[in-house]
Amino acid sequence: MTIPLFCTLNAIGAGTGKDAPPDWEFSSRSLDAYANLMLGAGFFPTIFVSPESARAHAPMLEELSERGCELGLLVSPSQSSIFPSKKPMGVLSIAEQRIAITQARDVFTQFLSHIPKSIRTGFYSGTAQTLELCQTLGFTHTSITLPGAQLRQLGTVWPSDVPIRRSPIIDIPVTSNPDEKLFNRFPLYLSPEFGTATSIAALVARGIGNGHVCVTGSTASEYGSPHGVIDANSDALITALLDAESLRAYRVCDYTPAP
Repeated sequence: MTIPLFCTLNAIGAGTGKDAPPDWEFSSRSLDAYANLMLGAGFFPTIFVSPESARAHAPMLEELSERGCELGLLVSPSQSSIFPSKKPMGVLSIAEQRIAITQARDVFTQFLSHIPKSIRTGFYSGTAQTLELCQTLGFTHTSITLPGAQLRQLGTVWPSDVPIRRSPIIDIPVTSNPDEKLFNRFPLYLSPEFGTATSIAALVARGIGNGHVCVTGSTASEYGSPHGVIDANSDALITALLDAESLRAYRVCDYTPAP
């Protein structure tokens, strides 16, 4: 049986808070290193791009697109300079969410020669109504759900072990283990940024058991820095993914679930 694999990255606007890159030089190094890590392993990542990152990194992003990466849209009002509201998506009204997505997409398309088909929200914040709105606005895929996250103040409230949704829009949840918590009370999710080689291998196995594996990362983390935790975990992750012969890598926009 073939299991779909998705490698994703959140390209967050620099200088927008403690969960963002400190500056654009840091962001550029992280983006380049993550993309090269996945492309070097034969995986074509989906990069969810904030409007600020579309403006700052346009030449690099266009080059990565030419190399096979997908450029999706990242909408995170609480981490952005272009939105009047500084609240996470999931606590905004649907009318406010519509404005946020439309504004972000307008800036994205202004600087990049792409119309994004995939979308993710900051902090995996949203509701079932958010998914419906994304479909209404012409997106075909999302990756918003973080199974086991129960952070109502962030609008991030998802049940555990959620499979890929097929309706109203294809939504690909991030692989996580709700029984293990990060320091910020998010469930441990599959990323080189957290855990150990042992927990990464366990998360890959958990994802395979649940029917798909979705890796994620963020430009707020220092990819490409040698001899650190991310460097070691990146090696462990790539090894675990390559050793799992059932996995087949997809860009988020290219995946269509079987009926």
